[in-house]
Amino acid sequence: MHPTPFLRRYAPALAFLLLGISLGAWHNRATDRGRPDRVAGAVRSVIVPPAALAGQMSRWIQTQTGWFFHGSALAAENRRLRAQIGALQAENASLQEEGIENTRLRADLGFQRAAPYRLLPAEVAALRPDPQYDTLLLSRGSRDGVRPSGVVVAPAGLVGRVLEVSPDTASVLLLTDPNSSVGARVQRAASRALGICKGDGAAQLTMTYLAPDADVQPGDRILTSGLGGVFPAGLSIGVVTAVRLDPASGLKTAAVKPSVDFDRLDEVYARL
Repeated sequence: MHPTPFLRRYAPALAFLLLGISLGAWHNRATDRGRPDRVAGAVRSVIVPPAALAGQMSRWIQTQTGWFFHGSALAAENRRLRAQIGALQAENASLQEEGIENTRLRADLGFQRAAPYRLLPAEVAALRPDPQYDTLLLSRGSRDGVRPSGVVVAPAGLVGRVLEVSPDTASVLLLTDPNSSVGARVQRAASRALGICKGDGAAQLTMTYLAPDADVQPGDRILTSGLGGVFPAGLSIGVVTAVRLDPASGLKTAAVKPSVDFDRLDEVYARL
């Protein structure tokens, strides 16, 4: 008798089914007796390594080619993150600038209140606008009460004197200009030596007309003496950095570093 069409068609499937049932029964019997299933172990040893290798290859391919499929999305995300970083950096810089400005304003307000005379705050509109002179231009003028020869100061000390005035601006001759001079005194109680501080067009001042026996030493603080009637006494001029004796005149001179950093002035005060 020939097998029916049904058996011919499904014979392989039935054979695999019977084989699976047999292997399952074998595996259950082996595990029930506490023995390893050699057939399952052999199958795992054949199947697992290629599967693991295929998994590694898949992950490597995804890593290497993921940018190709997600390139536009990643580029857009990078642009968004760069823009966000730029905005945060700008915000941080603005906050730092505001903090510095607030600290400066608080210090300046205390300085202005402690001054024994009226002070008019003025922004520095331009520093050294004329290369031939050490001057700065203020955003205040005669309409605000600024007058020629008026004293200009900063919290750190003496800046200079008003040279020229217009209704809205004022030109200030800095201490460092060669045409500038101010009566000076050593602050140290044991000395109190007198002289005149003059500018040399550079970052230093020179204290001249010191007596040969004047007690002046590096580190001494120099203040305005009040002599001459232009500058009030007690304003900080600078600190002595070196002392020299001129053999020709027999007089001492002292190099003085100004108290004020003229290159970093944002705001000064004109005495009214």
